[in-house]
Amino acid sequence: MDYRELDQQEYDRKLRMVIVGTEGLHPHVQNVGDNRATIGWGYTLNRNNNVEIWRNSGIELTDQQWATLRRVDAELTNAGKTRVGLTFTRELDEAEADRLYRASVREYEGPAIAADMPMSDERIAMVSVTYNRGIGAMQNHPINDAIADGDRAESWYQMRYNCWGSRQDMEGGLRKRRFAESEAFGLYDDRNNVSVEEAANVYSMYRSNRTEIHRVEGRFGVTIDGVEARPNRVAHANRDYPAIVDEYGPVRTLSESLEPARTVLLEHLRTRYPEQADDFTVERFDSGLIDLNRHPVQENPDQEREQHQPHPQHHAPFPEGYPPDHQGMNHPPPGPFNDPTLDRYYAAVIAGDSDLADRLAIEFANSQEGREMARMGDELFAQQQMQEQRQLEERQMAQAPQGPAMMR
Repeated sequence: MDYRELDQQEYDRKLRMVIVGTEGLHPHVQNVGDNRATIGWGYTLNRNNNVEIWRNSGIELTDQQWATLRRVDAELTNAGKTRVGLTFTRELDEAEADRLYRASVREYEGPAIAADMPMSDERIAMVSVTYNRGIGAMQNHPINDAIADGDRAESWYQMRYNCWGSRQDMEGGLRKRRFAESEAFGLYDDRNNVSVEEAANVYSMYRSNRTEIHRVEGRFGVTIDGVEARPNRVAHANRDYPAIVDEYGPVRTLSESLEPARTVLLEHLRTRYPEQADDFTVERFDSGLIDLNRHPVQENPDQEREQHQPHPQHHAPFPEGYPPDHQGMNHPPPGPFNDPTLDRYYAAVIAGDSDLADRLAIEFANSQEGREMARMGDELFAQQQMQEQRQLEERQMAQAPQGPAMMR
């Protein structure tokens, strides 16, 4: 992953813009629906170090207000902190909210720092999620492993679809915010210059998580087929976060997000496998039916050209006593499958001749029998996905709350 790095001044500016743009200003303490006591730019009093943070902010408080903060810090339960915190009487203007934000925001950078993220747009998105979710919720989250591995596509997936939280009564608003933050993070190093390798990685992420992605988009965004959820939280993010849209561009739909990978990957596969070019369609990409294990990409053009050059024949050292054929190839003894192709492949594997095994596998994949087998496999995979989707929809319908009875 190539980070879009920033200097300190630009990082601070953008970080404040994202957090302020998603949180909104709360001049006085209130419960915003999450059973916490919130003031300023999303600052919650539900913590143990309020006195330290407010002292570092330089905001003047009365003796009574300091006493309230000490009582909040001493409370042992979240409910107790909320109850006492809601009695805090100080009101903040925007400048004071900024001072409180600056005094508290650095502690939310812990997960990003632990993942060795430099000051960057990607780190801004991660810190914004942590600011909203809390440090504890993010410490062992799978997104940390994806970032540590440098896997941008998986990191984007985790942020857009798997970081929303757990409060179902607030899920819509949280999904909206994750849509915006993942857009700031970015699915590509440079969406205008996507490599084949990056396109394949994005597609593999999409294919592996397609069921969950479509479930979330179907409820909160826009499906790959362009069907909008009601309400559409992607549209709401573009409406409600104008500063973020001005900085990073509009939040994209799923199809728009995948478009650079889709274009690059399909073009590459059609060129690399011309006999099967008709199989590499937008529809099959969107349906996750392209198997990159069967049709691997070739990132390095020099390697691509080398692959199409004649290969010297390195034959497996089969037992003596089997005369070579007219091509000089020793035939192995009859194999266990009673099928010439499978027996040759088996013999190559047993002999440790990986080059021959790879060539035999590619020959079979390109043969009429291999293409027919691939078609049957794709059909079975599509049927399985349709069945899983129907089961998911049935579960959602069973769990959906019943609306009020209609009145005459």
